[in-house]
Amino acid sequence: MISQSDKDRLWEKHKPYIETLARVNNSSIFVSELHDSYWYISPNFKEYFGYEPGAGDVESEGHIIESLIHPDDIVVLLNLQERVFDYIFELPVEERADYKHIFEFRVVGADKAYKRIILQYHILEQAISRDFILLLGILDISPDQNLDDPVKFRLVNFKTGKVVMIPVVEETDVSLTKREVEILKLVNEGMLSKEISDKLSISIHTVNRHRQNILEKMEVDNVMEALSYSRRLGLIS
Repeated sequence: MISQSDKDRLWEKHKPYIETLARVNNSSIFVSELHDSYWYISPNFKEYFGYEPGAGDVESEGHIIESLIHPDDIVVLLNLQERVFDYIFELPVEERADYKHIFEFRVVGADKAYKRIILQYHILEQAISRDFILLLGILDISPDQNLDDPVKFRLVNFKTGKVVMIPVVEETDVSLTKREVEILKLVNEGMLSKEISDKLSISIHTVNRHRQNILEKMEVDNVMEALSYSRRLGLIS
């Protein structure tokens, strides 16, 4: 386990670069120890996200970024992050820092409204095992502000340009029929069961049976939860 004195030395090593990056870049910058504390948060976090960093060099005020993330997205992101690092730590040590981890998801802004942001992670320091990972995070407002879009992700080797395909959600046992997916998309468009019945030339009883089957397969209580889950699975946009 890395000692606090070693962490202090690492911060002094990276501090000039990070502070310069924060001054010349309009992005919001932070340095964090994975699943632990924040070492640095740029001053413009207050402008974009309503959070004003403390006066100290090292921030250790809990999971600041995580607290801003939309509740539907945080579960997906935490699971996805674990699987990304499963992949990274199967690579040779010297290649692990060659990747940009690019996420797109929803956070609460300074105006208390949700907006989509793009977060890029870069590994600054790492232990041989996963006991210590120091990350540079760069946050920007996404040009795509469709708040109904699901979490998006790319893992890109910035030396080779290789893009690694890691599914946003894990493989699932949910298996909908073609008709169930069709009905789910129409529900997402705001159509009622009677309207779907007329459009597909099937009885309203059949439509409702398909809708109930969807809820049971997804193990959710209502159609809003089913639509949210479907977006995360990529079944609807």
